[in-house]
Amino acid sequence: MRRIKIGMAAAVVAACAVSVMSVGTASAQITPQNPSGPVKGGKQTITSKEGVNAQIALFDLKAKLFPPLAGDNKSRLAYVDGKAEGLITKAPGEIEAATVEVGYVVACGVKDGGFESWIGSNQSVSGGVGVVGGAPGPFGAVGAGVGGTLGLSQNQVIKTAPGAIVFLPVGSKTIQKPKPGESFGVRFGEKRVSIEGCIGSVDAVAYSTLTVSSRAFDDMKTVYSEVMRFA
Repeated sequence: MRRIKIGMAAAVVAACAVSVMSVGTASAQITPQNPSGPVKGGKQTITSKEGVNAQIALFDLKAKLFPPLAGDNKSRLAYVDGKAEGLITKAPGEIEAATVEVGYVVACGVKDGGFESWIGSNQSVSGGVGVVGGAPGPFGAVGAGVGGTLGLSQNQVIKTAPGAIVFLPVGSKTIQKPKPGESFGVRFGEKRVSIEGCIGSVDAVAYSTLTVSSRAFDDMKTVYSEVMRFA
């Protein structure tokens, strides 16, 4: 099953990236202003040409946001609970294996690119009209004057970088030769979800993928939670 899991993870990361970016502006129940409460899950169905029917559900989700442990504005921390469950509803032929995988995808709007400081020169030159003594006349001669300053200054800048999407797996459950009516999955509680080095907006979604493997094909379907807004 290793080959299946690697392919599944790659597919989930790509799908979650699209999902997070497309729903990132949607309303969220969990926000810094409402840091604790339930999170809406969902359900998806697999229907294969060979006649296999199965369901993947993500439910009993909760999240609780905490202030950054480091006391800065670059880290985000939450603890989450939930359940991902697969159910085989119909299987006319033998299914070799089925897997439920669950995790979170966290999207950072702007990454901290580091701090840069250097010493550089600064100078200013100004020109004007002034009075020069030594010439005949009651007011002296009128001539051009030049003044200015020259010195060193310290220049500082905080650099930024494009945002990133972080894949945080929670767990997976695989059973061999599942039968119709059989359910299985992953329950999790107080799972720590965090991201570091982000100075922009931070959104997260939970996902769960069901993979049903027959001799001929692997069929997959992924379900997502609503968006959670960490910052």
